[in-house]
Amino acid sequence: MEEKKQENPTEEVYMKRTGFEVIGVKPIPETSRYMTAPKVFIFWAMASASATTPLIGYLLENLGLVNLLLVFTISLAIGLVPAGLFSEMGRQFPVPALVVSRKTYGYLTSNALSALYTIVNIGWFGLNDSTGGLIVASLLHSSPVIWYLVFGAIQIVLVLYGARILEYFYRYTAFILVVCYAVLTYFLIKYFPVNLQALLSSSNVDWGASIGLVLAFSLLSWTYKISTATRFAKPYKGRSLSNFVSAPLGIMVPVYLMGVLGFISQKTAGNWNLPAVSFPVASSLAIIVGIASVGAALAILHTNAMNLYPAVADLITAIQPALKRKWEHLSQPVSTVFIGLAGAIAAVLGILQNATNFLNFVGDIIFPYTFIVLLDWYLRLRPKMQEGSLGVRDFYQVPRGLRDNVNLYSVLATVVGTALNVVTLPGLTTLYLYFPQDLFGSLIGALLYFIFLRLNLVR
Repeated sequence: MEEKKQENPTEEVYMKRTGFEVIGVKPIPETSRYMTAPKVFIFWAMASASATTPLIGYLLENLGLVNLLLVFTISLAIGLVPAGLFSEMGRQFPVPALVVSRKTYGYLTSNALSALYTIVNIGWFGLNDSTGGLIVASLLHSSPVIWYLVFGAIQIVLVLYGARILEYFYRYTAFILVVCYAVLTYFLIKYFPVNLQALLSSSNVDWGASIGLVLAFSLLSWTYKISTATRFAKPYKGRSLSNFVSAPLGIMVPVYLMGVLGFISQKTAGNWNLPAVSFPVASSLAIIVGIASVGAALAILHTNAMNLYPAVADLITAIQPALKRKWEHLSQPVSTVFIGLAGAIAAVLGILQNATNFLNFVGDIIFPYTFIVLLDWYLRLRPKMQEGSLGVRDFYQVPRGLRDNVNLYSVLATVVGTALNVVTLPGLTTLYLYFPQDLFGSLIGALLYFIFLRLNLVR
């Protein structure tokens, strides 16, 4: 019996042997749910505080500083509620969102979406990996490809050890990140004087597109992933404002701070990527700048680990029906290595040069899913679980009937929402100057699904 146990180790035995997290997409037991609201805030703040985060300041350079801050604030107001509700969902039912959506979209349909979102997360991984690699390569005058692979390898190792190690890593490196960016900000102000008039000037402000870009760059692109982390939070025991806002505020605070920093850096030094700015410092100070730049570049590990971690959950959700039980404990580490390598390859292929197109694509396909899953969880699925007519096992058993594998109503609502995100109707052009098109289309799709629910067409 002992030999057999070693050949086919259980999850518990495998974790003891390697230290790797192998729970996959199964519900998190209460004994492993340790995150408090402050820990959730730090977790998401460090996940959002990437070396790529200042890029949003460059992409919206034409807004001017006041309008940029206004766009950030409007985006926070729009995304706060859905992000908070997803955060609570993870505490109420400790599984990733794409497991929940097996009952919203149907088992196989949700798994197909899991595969699609895995590709999206690989894109995010590559986008951030590119930024960090370019910073270090410029400092050391070496090939960025080497650093794409080095950063990728470090992030793979972090994610192999799971959410608990990631939370420790974020918590104890937060101070280093803040200090490094503070040092670089000091040198930016010292050597590149700020022209207040230039910072405040704006041109061709497209409010709708700008807000949509921020939402896709930050809050709403992260929203469906939030429950993947908050499933490790302490169990839900009633409404709590601190738990509700901790994840969305954690995501948006770095966007405010680093977005403005990227904006100012672009305006004054001609480069949004502050660690890559060439400061005309004396040789005695060059070492300090170099160390701070490398430390700031390490922020890439924060965000990319959090891109990789939910991507692994997405991939496992997609392939779970094909996994043999004796190999399930290997699905998480193998998926981590596979996606990490794929993201590094995306960086090598130059995804950073297509950042705006990628972000718009993210909003088009993820926003409708986000709102429809939220509606279905709070209006249909959660009440069913509370009354006992729906159980945990129902989310993991592959159904035989077509109806339980493909929910035509949620699919139709998602198709309508995505189509409205992509196709600009002539009569709505003026509206889109002030309201994000991908948000409008997504809300219409969600409204359509709400009507289906009220007509009792979805059971």
